Amino acid sequence: MIQVIELLSGFMPWVLLLICVIQVLRLAHATLLHLTLRKAISVDAPIARDLVDKIDQRMERQGELPGDDRNGLVLIALGLAIAGFGLIQQDGTLRSMLGAALFPLFVGIALLIRRWLVERAIASETATGE
Repeated sequence: MIQVIELLSGFMPWVLLLICVIQVLRLAHATLLHLTLRKAISVDAPIARDLVDKIDQRMERQGELPGDDRNGLVLIALGLAIAGFGLIQQDGTLRSMLGAALFPLFVGIALLIRRWLVERAIASETATGE
């Protein structure tokens, strides 16, 4: 167990650095996109209207169905991985690992059920024409 902790403590700074680099790159991309859009709007370029419409359509699509299915599946896989880790341990950590696995399993199942309910509600609204 001490070896696992030492291994994780060696990797965690690198993982955190990678996450920070990815977030900084996403921020730089968004900044460049906004600057380009502002410049196109200020010179009244014809493409500016198309870009704004494209952004509006993308935002509308995101509001309909969030990524609950992907998040739910990842959490279920995480819960199963934790439970599997508890099964292969030889020192009797099965009970505590199964207890730790319950949280991501239940949250993942709840997200998948929520996704199913949202899809059902949207299908119901489109069927009734509201």
